[in-house]
Amino acid sequence: MGEDNQRINFSVFLLNSQRLDRYLGDVFSMSRVTAKAWIRSGRIQRNNKILKPADIVTQKDELMVALPKTSVGPIVPHAIQDGTVIYADEWVIPILYSDDHLMVINKPVGLIVHGGPGIQSETLVDILMSAGVALADVGHDRFGIVHRLDQFTEGLMVIAKSKLAYDGLQTQFKDRRVQKHYYAVLKGVLRASEGVIDYPIGRDVSVRARQSCRHFILGTEKDALTEYMVIRQWSNVSFVDVRLITGRTHQIRVHFSALNCPVLGDALYSRQTKKNEGYYLQSYRLTFDHPVGGKLLEFQLPVSSRLKKYAGNDADDECKSNKYR
Repeated sequence: MGEDNQRINFSVFLLNSQRLDRYLGDVFSMSRVTAKAWIRSGRIQRNNKILKPADIVTQKDELMVALPKTSVGPIVPHAIQDGTVIYADEWVIPILYSDDHLMVINKPVGLIVHGGPGIQSETLVDILMSAGVALADVGHDRFGIVHRLDQFTEGLMVIAKSKLAYDGLQTQFKDRRVQKHYYAVLKGVLRASEGVIDYPIGRDVSVRARQSCRHFILGTEKDALTEYMVIRQWSNVSFVDVRLITGRTHQIRVHFSALNCPVLGDALYSRQTKKNEGYYLQSYRLTFDHPVGGKLLEFQLPVSSRLKKYAGNDADDECKSNKYR
């Protein structure tokens, strides 16, 4: 469980029985995702027994809660949706599309998508729930999340609001029917101006946080395909258009590192000095069929201001003419 600031004991007062994660969310004004993380870390006990998120609490149950050492309470974002924008304490999240089943957003750089071990900061899921966005509850902490962008990858994401949309989108991702395009700034110059990287990816044998296509744990590897085209190159930097054919964890970062052209600023997959602004990746184009009705939906962003300084002022014009459109 780790060290804690303090342990508190209290009695439950409820007219009706309730799931533990919902109850803690109400009592501590935290998101259900955060509540589940607390419970799964073993911080909540009843009669000296560690509880699970789905356990039911009833009138006058006695609970013990061990507060995290890093804070006296969870980080709960204050967020509101105002038209086509969600505003949170430190984040502005543009909404490109929204209906009863799904939402397409432009995720800011630096924002983590969902909670997990060791994550103390607010996440995209926390912010969406705080803003009152209905997210598909699929029985785990990743409410509505059918695909993920890394923390410093900015750009387009589709979020499922309904279980029907979640299931339909998951099927499309699994069947590789979702078109995903990225801009990447690489440190180095590629040998070929275009090509397909076909290296399987698995968990790195030595660094738990990393994936690898050369030194992976046998049995963890999966096929991975990345198509790319160079848009602009300098003596030591390349700006490329990337199409993900598969969607493995850290795929773009792992594949280009294997070609000795890692994503600029990516200290995890190279010996580069870590940049405050992170690494340079943008999810700029997303195409899929609406999971309810089947209408083709296409979304595209211009080159972000963060990447444009490496791509050049006329990058948008050059990118519009490339073959991946």
